[in-house]
Amino acid sequence: MNKIKIAISGIGAVGGYYGGLLAARYKDSEEIDIYFISRGENLKKIRENDGIEVKNSFLTIKAKPTLATDNPAEIGPVDYLFCCTKSYDLEKNIAQLAPVIGSKTVIIPLQNGVDIAERIQPLLPNNEIWKGCVYINSRLVRPGRVEKFTIKDRMFFGSKQGNKIRQKELQEILANARILTTIPDDIDLEIWKKFFMISTAATITSYFNETIGEVINKHINLFITLGYELKSVAVAKGISLPDNQVFSAIDAQKIMPNNSTTSMHSDFQKGNRTEVETLTGYVVRAAQELDIEVPTYQFMYKGLTEFPYPDSN
Repeated sequence: MNKIKIAISGIGAVGGYYGGLLAARYKDSEEIDIYFISRGENLKKIRENDGIEVKNSFLTIKAKPTLATDNPAEIGPVDYLFCCTKSYDLEKNIAQLAPVIGSKTVIIPLQNGVDIAERIQPLLPNNEIWKGCVYINSRLVRPGRVEKFTIKDRMFFGSKQGNKIRQKELQEILANARILTTIPDDIDLEIWKKFFMISTAATITSYFNETIGEVINKHINLFITLGYELKSVAVAKGISLPDNQVFSAIDAQKIMPNNSTTSMHSDFQKGNRTEVETLTGYVVRAAQELDIEVPTYQFMYKGLTEFPYPDSN
């Protein structure tokens, strides 16, 4: 019997945590191989330390994959490929991953954005692209070490048209590694709920260059307005969000530590590339196509893309 091969591209906060749990569970397995596709200092540390360190609320483990590499050709075609890189690298990342993508490879992107699967499908028209999203508070605290800061995490994945037997197979593989997942009846709804939470928060924290606590205290009306604008786009796209979606998304941010912020805001502060096109620009472009007004999103998008970001030093 051929081994099941699973590759994780992007060994950061999400890919490092879930990849680490998979690698720890299936170390020396005769049935399943786990591969890390990483680069730079992170890959160097994983190789030097003979694995990645993963810390959660209860324990720290060191997990060694079958292979950690920056060269997908060393792996060959896999059964399941998790894409966990930032969304701005998506098309380039998929092109670089060609050696691990065979005719039977299923791609599961766990990236921010509601159009990720739609962006991948034209590049790989003959492959199954499932949709996925995660709720997790984790961080690559230094090269070779990922820490999770909350007890719970959630992963949703699936595809209405996808092979249901293979979806169940992957769910069992993940469950055996203590990764609890849900295959929902409506994966699009779950993707939009997650997008709702991150798009509004990322946009407003980045625009004002303030923490979540500060924008809730000082700009709550604009936060709510962004929510209603985004909901109008979702409704026009046929997504039946809960009636209380605007306020439940803000309530979810209220329980975050007061000085915490979004990863997009952090990237702006550090001068890194950001996911502004995925999290803010997408809403503006979708609204234009649907002939819907989103003036607050438009105003903040313009501010974030056309003017230099304040120096945080």
